[in-house]
This record gives sequence, C-alpha cells and structure tokens, in this order.
Amino acid sequence: MLFRSKVLTDGIVVRGADRNSVVLDGEDRLANGIYVAADGVRVENLTVHSYTQNGIVFNGIDAASGEYGVKPDQAYGTEGHSLEGYEVRWVTAYNNGLYGIYAFASVNGLIENSYASGHPDSGLYVGQCRPCNAVVRNNISEKNAIGYYGTNASGDVWVIDSVWRGNRLGIAPNSQEMEKLAPQEGTVVAGNLVVDNDNPLAPAIPEGFFGAGIVVGGGARNMIVRNRVEGHDYAGIAVIDFNQFKALGNRVEGNVLSANGADLLHNVAGDDTGGGNCYSSNSFRTSQPAGLEKLLPCDAAAAGPVPPVSVRQPVPPAEVDYRSIPAPPAQPSMPATEMSRPAGTAPFVRPDIDSITVPAG
Repeated sequence: MLFRSKVLTDGIVVRGADRNSVVLDGEDRLANGIYVAADGVRVENLTVHSYTQNGIVFNGIDAASGEYGVKPDQAYGTEGHSLEGYEVRWVTAYNNGLYGIYAFASVNGLIENSYASGHPDSGLYVGQCRPCNAVVRNNISEKNAIGYYGTNASGDVWVIDSVWRGNRLGIAPNSQEMEKLAPQEGTVVAGNLVVDNDNPLAPAIPEGFFGAGIVVGGGARNMIVRNRVEGHDYAGIAVIDFNQFKALGNRVEGNVLSANGADLLHNVAGDDTGGGNCYSSNSFRTSQPAGLEKLLPCDAAAAGPVPPVSVRQPVPPAEVDYRSIPAPPAQPSMPATEMSRPAGTAPFVRPDIDSITVPAG
C-alpha cells in the first residue's frame, strides 16, 4: 500500500495488527515511511520499504524547535533540545534509500526485535545526541552498507545482543564534523554476533569503507566487550583515528575473534601510549600491531611505543543498487501479550552489562 505518515502529536502508538501483512510501501516515490517529530511515540509490528530516504525517522530538531523554528546555533540532541522518548519494536525495514530506522537528535530511545536490510547508508542509526540514553538490542541488520552507524552518539548508547551480518561494514560508533556534538563517546557494544561484513553484494557506503566487523572511528571511551566477530577481509575489531578525531580511551575486552584480516587493529597516530585505548582478555590469533594486548593492556600501564600498522584497507567492490536487494523473509510478529500495551514509552533503564555474554557462533 502506498503510504506515509507524519506524527506530530506526543504519545502516539503506530502499531500494525501483523508485522508481515501491515506493509507501508513508498514505491520508490515517497521520501519517508513514518516521520516522527513528537515525544513519546512508539512504532510497532509492521513493515516499511521502498522509500527514497528513510523507513522510520525520528527527527529531534523538528520536535524540539516546534513553533519557534530551527536555530542554526542550537545544540540539538542535548537536554531540553531533543525529541524525548521513542521506541521501534518488531519492525521490518528494507530497501529504503538511506536508512532503515533513523533516530537523530532524539534521546531516551529503544530499538529492539527489528530487522533492517538493503540500505545504502545504515540499517539502524542513532546520531547527534548527548546523552542519548538509547538501547539497540535483539535486532538483525544485514545486506546494508553499514549495519549500525552512530555518528556523534554519546552517553549510554547500548548496542547489544544483536546480529550484524553480510553488510559492507558491521558496527561503527564514530565522530564527524558533519553533525554537531562531536566527538562521539560512551557507547557499549556487547554480546553481538558480527559475521561476514565484507559482502560485495550489499549496497555501497558513500565513503567506500569495506570489510570490517566493529570499527570505532575517532570515538572515545567506548566499551567493545564480549562480542563474537568472524570473517572480515580488513579487520575484526578496529580502533582508528577518523578525519581529525583521535580514538581515545576505548576498551576492547573479552571478545572472541577469528578469520579476520587482522582480528584486532589499532591505528591511532602520534601517541606512544596508544591514546589510552586498551585490549585485554580477547580470544584472537592476529593483531596489528603484533602483540597488541601486551603493548596496551587494560589493567596495567601501556608498554609502548606502539609501532605503526601495515594493514591496507581492501578496495571496495563496485556499487550495488539498494533496490536490487531481495526482500527479506517473513519475520516474527509481536507477541499477542504485548499488543495491548498502552501509549507512552518506557523510561530508560541501563542494561546489566555483567549479564551479557559472548553469543554462540
């Protein structure tokens, strides 16, 4: 059904009776499937596809500016200047022109039990928020340019217990000047299955990055813990400088890695102590530089100096039209016990990191 919706009223629930039969189709003509510029909105139990921009978008600039109009110098995404409260649950988003599920300048959010594929930017996105207070869990993101992208998303961002497979790039918290609130910091990436994110048949990333599982690009004080990361041409887990932003104080611990170009990759320039980044208790075979856990342990002083790395990024494959990605199979619908939940989003609850374990292969 050719359909789009703009939600401007707080506390609305947009819920399908069945995830696989309630289908919003943009027919590659309409811009966004569901556009939200209001607080406390939930979108649940439906499918959205073939929009020229986004499947579902939460826009905190529109929500916060309201009748007063957008102020160019305002730090949208901070307290009092954000969309407050959003949830996406049991949603399928595929073959949209930019993002599947997109939360921008929005805080106190939840994206769970959802599926995204066939996007030339990222399947799931949280960006320009501080503190974000966002949980992204129990999702599947595959056959996208990027599985999860978190530009300038800082403060209690939890990307956990999900599957990221067959994208060109898996998970990427990152800092950029193109959005406000840089640098990015304070994301927890834990308990994820991150596999084969070197898929040449996925849509192309605008900047061409290819072949890595988890990449911290110029981010700070992130925790990358207890993930399983397998089968990447470039690197399993990489902590790198990005543009003018240095990667600082990131912790990579307790991950299980195999069959990657480099299981662990550290490429932070100009600091013999490694920028305060550390690596401990990971199960791996290869690292760049060699002996990385001995050079930069998490619970002892850096042994530095840290030598430069020699891993080259693979040449990205040719571009793929996102509209050519096959539609996904039917996905589990929302349980009947949850269908009567009233309006209003749940308050943010920080997950228990000690309960998160490495997933099975």
